[in-house]
Amino acid sequence: MTDSTGALEHEALLAAIGRALGSDAPYGEVEGAPGNALHLGTMKLLPAGTSLEVLGGAVDAHGRVAWVEQRTDAPEGGYVPVSIDVRFAWDGQPRGQVEVPTYNPFFGCRVGFMRWYGDALLVIYREKHKTLALRLHPPAEALTLATLEDSWVFDDDAVYFRSPHHGLLEGRLLPSLEQALPLPAPTSVSSMQFFLHAPGMLGLAPRPRLENGDTRDTYQLRLKKARELAWHIPLPPREARAFTPRPEALWARMHVLLASTVPPAFGVDVLTGAVARSFWREELPLATSYASRSGRGSSPEYLPVYWYQHLRADNRAEEADAWLHWLERVADMRDVDLTPWLRGHDADETVARAALVFLKVRARVLANACRTGRLPEGEWCYLFTTRERTQRLEQDAAQPEGFREVLRQVVEGRPKSLSEGT
Repeated sequence: MTDSTGALEHEALLAAIGRALGSDAPYGEVEGAPGNALHLGTMKLLPAGTSLEVLGGAVDAHGRVAWVEQRTDAPEGGYVPVSIDVRFAWDGQPRGQVEVPTYNPFFGCRVGFMRWYGDALLVIYREKHKTLALRLHPPAEALTLATLEDSWVFDDDAVYFRSPHHGLLEGRLLPSLEQALPLPAPTSVSSMQFFLHAPGMLGLAPRPRLENGDTRDTYQLRLKKARELAWHIPLPPREARAFTPRPEALWARMHVLLASTVPPAFGVDVLTGAVARSFWREELPLATSYASRSGRGSSPEYLPVYWYQHLRADNRAEEADAWLHWLERVADMRDVDLTPWLRGHDADETVARAALVFLKVRARVLANACRTGRLPEGEWCYLFTTRERTQRLEQDAAQPEGFREVLRQVVEGRPKSLSEGT
């Protein structure tokens, strides 16, 4: 529960809702008896029978109040009716409500952030499958949704989160929910602590394993000590955070920036199309309703590894060796500015140089995977596990020409996904 002054205490929020509805009494919640079913989005028991719970809310300077409310009713034939809505009120009257988009309200919702931005209302929440950001302009019922990830950090006018692509941080500007410039991380971030170290500075720190005898307090202390080893990632200044994908411009610039590495045939197109996708396309565009996302491990980011394996299997050892050595040269590139978004480049150059940093970091991972045939711990790829996934990628015409040619040849070889059987 967050507004412009900080976290609202629950009792204060209930009192504010009551005032907005024209009452001197706080808004009344109804506590239901704990049931047996677990809310997956909240990791707590779903109330059995009639209940009303306020999950979070925000109040603006004019007394307008918005809150997320969960209601349950008595079971009917084994079915528990559950609804989760964002409601709004001011000047003594309710002003409307909108259903919070979820996979199924039965599985619950956890509100992590709410704030008014003028007439716009922002809500960040976790439901059964994913974390979403919701924008409304009450009393209008139209909504906009952006998919985030479970670990996210708010900084000034943006929210940053761990990308589903390893080694990358993504962001959304607030309140527009437009994309922010993706940021390369110095290491895989999937198992790291992710936090705001200071305004304008993110932190990534190792997450220690749970040990026998750990209590909540002792583990929290070890988490805190691990932050002393954090990598610090400076965020772009406000004027450099906006990001507009321009595919052809980025593809052309990457050919120039990677020319010194002497790329093999298809090399730049494959790396840019498979690995640096987030820098030239919006993979999860804004939506107006809930939709399931692609399956786990369905990104083509490991296509460079499959290409190496295809060349080996096709008795093209010299080409395979050249491919591997090129990945190593990209990983060893010198004079690559690791924080180009701080240097005042124009927008296109900033995006291209940020993509170059990301390719440099990931090229080492790809080269190691070529040598071992395995991905690092915590990374996975099931790209070729089902024909549906492969067809979806083959039918994607918005890819560089070299990427499409390599994909065609790899698919003809009927590869096995790197993570199959793991």
